[in-house]
Order: sequence, then structure tokens, then C-alpha cells
Amino acid sequence: MSSLERLREIVRNLANTFNDPKVRESSYFDFYDDSLNIHGFAPNLPSNKEGFKQFIYLLWNAFPDIRIIFEDIIIEGNKVVCRYYLTGTHKGDFEDLQPTGIQFKVNGMTEFSFSNEKIIERWNLVDMVSLREQLTKHT
Repeated sequence: MSSLERLREIVRNLANTFNDPKVRESSYFDFYDDSLNIHGFAPNLPSNKEGFKQFIYLLWNAFPDIRIIFEDIIIEGNKVVCRYYLTGTHKGDFEDLQPTGIQFKVNGMTEFSFSNEKIIERWNLVDMVSLREQLTKHT
């Protein structure tokens, strides 16, 4: 298996793990190196692995059925860029919003940098305006 194919496989496994509530808490963060540096997540959280964990748990609590679907995966060297969409149902507190029961679908892009098959840096861009509009459309 080439290094490009291996990175593609790792990213697909990452998505499958994120999407599976039975295994995600025990193994999702294993894809990330302890030296992880994140960009584009909640600005009030640390930009390290601990801050990333806090954000992901916030998502899982607010949207227990959240799923990420990678539509494009582009690989160059040790970097993987993914265009994706997220879906889920708002069942827990998110930012200043109480649960609405509303289902959402939003687009996003992320760039992973790898070292020794672990993610050491992640840039993220999600359409938070669309998410907020969808979650507040009936309030």
C-alpha cells in the first residue's frame, strides 16, 4: 500500500470512528498525536489536543447522532484535505442554544497534517452561519 493510500485509509477510518457512538469515545482521539495543534475551532478553547477533545465532546453531547461524510479527499505529501458535510440532530446544549430537536446539514473543509500516521495539525472551516440559521429557524 502506498503512503497516499495509507493516509486515505486512515482518514476514512477516522470518519467511521467519529460516526460510530459505540467506539468513538474509546478510539477517535487515537488518530491524533499528543502534540496536536488545531486551528478554526472554538476560540475560547486551547489549540492543543485537550482543547480539541473538549470541542468534540461538546459536539457529541449537543448532536449525539452527528456524522461526517467526506465527499473529497485530496492528498499531497503528509497533508490531507477533505471537503465534507456534517449531519445531526440538535439534542443538547450548543453554544447559547438549548436543544431544538432540529436536524441539520452543513458543509466544511479540513486539512490534516500527518507525522508517523498520526495527525499533528488540523485546520478546520465549518459553515457555522448555516448551522446557526438551521438550528434557530423555528425559534
